[in-house]
Amino acid sequence: MNIDQLKEKAQPMIRQAQVFVSAQVSDEKTAYANEDEPVRFLVKHLDQWMGLTEDQDEFKFLPINIESIDLNKYTALTGKSREIYPPFETLMHYGDEEVQQWITENDGDKDDLCSLLAFASDEYTDIWMDSHPIYSYEGIFAYQGGWAMTWPEDDAPMQWNEDLEFLFQIGLKDEPFIEVFYDKNNASYICMERNT
Repeated sequence: MNIDQLKEKAQPMIRQAQVFVSAQVSDEKTAYANEDEPVRFLVKHLDQWMGLTEDQDEFKFLPINIESIDLNKYTALTGKSREIYPPFETLMHYGDEEVQQWITENDGDKDDLCSLLAFASDEYTDIWMDSHPIYSYEGIFAYQGGWAMTWPEDDAPMQWNEDLEFLFQIGLKDEPFIEVFYDKNNASYICMERNT
């Protein structure tokens, strides 16, 4: 498949995400960040304030009483809408019959990340990178929705697990990046620590 065909196949899978940027006085404040505080990131999620905390090198995403937080210590953030293309491997994994046939012709396996990476299109990867906030942020970095990234250390991307809903990727100023997923089976939040 050439780049135009890949872009066409990706169109139905493009997702809207909210990228968090520094808020102006008049903006609605939808999140707060300060990675030097015990609660590094606060965000309004499902009409409730949630906080990303680190306790003994383990990250947790928990409900937070916003009144207990001194917001003067935080950078106020607001959401800005952005379209995010699916990563190449995710496009292949969920692709239609034509995509699946192309995978087979390339001796690929739609369920095997390494197999798909072997014939990934550099041109498509450039388009995906141009759309993805991790490659263009300045200062604070976090986004809600869209597509989770694929990470080589995973046998299969967490995004492919239908029981998990990708919610946030939070990086702030320094690594690690934290991905937050909602586990539908256990009604709980999973935080994954990622380093590039």
